[in-house]
Amino acid sequence: MKDEIIAIASSQINDSASAIKEISRTVKTYLGGKHIYLALTFFTPQYKPAIIKEILGITLKPENIFAVQSPLLIFKDKTVQRGIVCCCFVRGTVSIKNFFTKNADAVAIEFIFRRNIMPFKERNRFLISSLGPQINVYNYLRGLELALGRNFNVFGAGFLKKYGAKNYVMLNNIIGEGLGGILIEGNFSVDNIKLRGFIPLGKSFTITKIAPQKNRIIEIDNKPAALVYKKYLGNNFELFKKTSIYSYYPLGIKINGTYRLINVIDILDDDSLFCIGDIKENSKAHIMVATPESLLEEVRKTLLNKKSFSDCNLAIILNSLSRRKLLKEKADEEIAQIARIFPDMTKVIGLYCNYQIFPCDYIRQPTIENHTLSVILLKYGDH
Repeated sequence: MKDEIIAIASSQINDSASAIKEISRTVKTYLGGKHIYLALTFFTPQYKPAIIKEILGITLKPENIFAVQSPLLIFKDKTVQRGIVCCCFVRGTVSIKNFFTKNADAVAIEFIFRRNIMPFKERNRFLISSLGPQINVYNYLRGLELALGRNFNVFGAGFLKKYGAKNYVMLNNIIGEGLGGILIEGNFSVDNIKLRGFIPLGKSFTITKIAPQKNRIIEIDNKPAALVYKKYLGNNFELFKKTSIYSYYPLGIKINGTYRLINVIDILDDDSLFCIGDIKENSKAHIMVATPESLLEEVRKTLLNKKSFSDCNLAIILNSLSRRKLLKEKADEEIAQIARIFPDMTKVIGLYCNYQIFPCDYIRQPTIENHTLSVILLKYGDH
């Protein structure tokens, strides 16, 4: 089509080569003979990244490929349990810089950004990355801050375990595990939304001792941290530990009227909490709970009041696997509800991950999001 500058396509054909060929036919239908600069691609673990790269190079010939493996994908109003999703940008609409490293050290990450990404503050640039299980998210954020400062749009999908033989990320000729991402610049504005829907349970408590580099909360109210759960669960505490249902009861720290969620991954032998999230000593916190109804109500309230949805060209959803677990059979309803809010012009793609990196306006730096559905909104044109 004459005026199209972005095309999205998906395939659920089992064979990697055939799936990419089907995607390529769809993209060419929309873009015709336009030259493709970037193929942003998400794929589930059943597909082979080397074949994806090879067939994309033959059929669509993009100048750049950034591909991320995820256990579940999003395409339009559907969750894709097995498949490939691709978003193609026409040459001249965006430019990119990319980076990849297997090193999780903050200094190494700082060096990667200083070497590959120039500092940026304009609203028409954003960084999107994939963090494998071996990457320490706190080192990543520290390396970002050392290299680029705080005032920038940074988005990321983080994975805490392998969902296939490997957690692949692909950057052009690089296929591997680790930290990979791209800085995208173009004639667009960037906005974002974050959907939560958890509510606090009982009285607040104070996080009194942490080991942030080890992702651990050591003490709450000067006692072993896990005892805060024992206080509320009583005789059910041992069952709680045995069944590992921590994701149903994250911790919440209230900042500027909003609860930021801390995802408890495990209770360790010393009764400390292994977790993912922005933790600080002396923070007031609650145990948080949610129901499918409270999560869907949060979607309805937030999206109906979001004016930037009305003229958005591309929406990239980064959704939480733990949120999907909480929603159960209503998980697909959430995606469909979001898709219905967008106008027909908006192209919607996405993936599921364990946590997200998203900008936080009131502290002007990227933060860790858990149990959250986060959306990157791109609007093309002069601003």
